[in-house]
Amino acid sequence: MKYPKAVSVPSVTGAVVPQPSFRAWQPSTWPSAPSKWEPGFVATIRAIFQESILTEINNVVADAGGNLEHRGYVIAIALLCALDAISSYGYGAKNGKQIPDFIRAHFPEPYKSHAEALLRLYRHEKVHSWNLFKVAILPGNETVAVDHGVISFGLLNFLDAVSEGANGYLKKLETDKMLQRETLERYRKLKGSAKK
Repeated sequence: MKYPKAVSVPSVTGAVVPQPSFRAWQPSTWPSAPSKWEPGFVATIRAIFQESILTEINNVVADAGGNLEHRGYVIAIALLCALDAISSYGYGAKNGKQIPDFIRAHFPEPYKSHAEALLRLYRHEKVHSWNLFKVAILPGNETVAVDHGVISFGLLNFLDAVSEGANGYLKKLETDKMLQRETLERYRKLKGSAKK
């Protein structure tokens, strides 16, 4: 296999270091948090979700050329981590425990009754234990279903659900004072963790 001559990756800490290649939008490059909630701040959060999370996953799906048959597990991990990160803004960073509340509030209806199972069986078992046996992920756009006690869904359907959940959260963020307070607190914490 022939590799490109110049390969570089951005700092995983978010520290700004000279790089000749693409650098993801990390907290060290984010604008300062406003001192109090400003309506325009929703655009900043939207940009973080889109540019740093959802577009990245969509690019991987697009690179697969529509065939997720042997890429599903990796994409599923990325989607579950994305759900964890996105939900942490308005519902707290609670090692995933915020995910069910986020799903019930913002996901499409078919997923809402499976909110706890999505945390336990997908986020915990699949991401942290590499357990493939209690759940099923399909490579297409199949809706969430239960068959013989096994919850399944298509990756593309789940990608749409995560995107719809993020958009629903951002819409509610425009008016919900509690979400605004939690989001601003989470943003400040992440921004403050950045290496200069």
